[in-house]
Amino acid sequence: MNHHSTMLKPKPLRKGGTIGLVGLSSALRQPEKKYPKMMEAIDALGYNVIVADNCLEQYGYFSGTDASRAEGLNRMFADDRVDAVVCMKGGYGAARMLDLVDFDVIRANPKILLGFSDITALHTAIHQKVGMVTFHGPMPASCWVKFDDYTKNSMLRALTSTEPLGLMENPENRRPRCVVPGRCEGPLVGGNLTLIASACGTPYELDATGKVLVLEDTSEYYSRLDAMLTQLRQAGMFERCAGVVLGCFANCFEMHEGYSLHMDEIIQDIIVPAGKPVMADLHIGHSDSKMTIPLGVHCRMDAEAGILEITEAALKD
Repeated sequence: MNHHSTMLKPKPLRKGGTIGLVGLSSALRQPEKKYPKMMEAIDALGYNVIVADNCLEQYGYFSGTDASRAEGLNRMFADDRVDAVVCMKGGYGAARMLDLVDFDVIRANPKILLGFSDITALHTAIHQKVGMVTFHGPMPASCWVKFDDYTKNSMLRALTSTEPLGLMENPENRRPRCVVPGRCEGPLVGGNLTLIASACGTPYELDATGKVLVLEDTSEYYSRLDAMLTQLRQAGMFERCAGVVLGCFANCFEMHEGYSLHMDEIIQDIIVPAGKPVMADLHIGHSDSKMTIPLGVHCRMDAEAGILEITEAALKD
């Protein structure tokens, strides 16, 4: 099965390549401790690094103003020395600067963009406005500093392979769960539920029609997850998508003990009625060990067999 989509594809990131480190979201707290550790972690992987000016700035909860964060991003895509653009950390802020992002510069200079969580806002915007493959995976400030082998190997394979990545397998002995059996295929899209819901009704809204929708989130009340999934349902996303892949929903909690639905019940009420194949418990997102997935490339999924297979190359030489 060879799918050649019209998506723009970045070049692979080789050892000795240069990453452009950008801060698009929250400020780095305790930078005197965290910044050197992050730099060591980047060095340990054998990459050179160019750091955007705003990475050590602070404007309230952000790593610099909207303008300085966007400028850092635009500059890294324009800079020929930079092979891949890597987001330092998540938190909050990427959506707020989208109007200042130069999507023409990104289109003219396709490069790997790596990040997850809050970075979903940018993944979605690039998917909609540019049509470029991006990568949903670990970020230096948190994950690279304490890499486990699974997370590291998944990332390195995703960022270097010019072949389709094939089966996206969980860490050993952790089987995905079938929620609604069935098979589907289409481009893989999505990421953090909060950010996908936030984009509804904006120019950056995700069009999930015929696509395999990945959702994950962390540290939310169950009632909030319910509200955001309800928003996607009412926006027609579950009717239009080909299937749903649920990643990690870590550290979610009840607002009032004993007066709560839990994730399984919420999924049954809101996602299942659309009748699309649904599989859960993939190690995507806020998970101890996480896989790096390419967004925008063709995949196929078989919920009952627990298979998510990337059938299209994400990178080209």
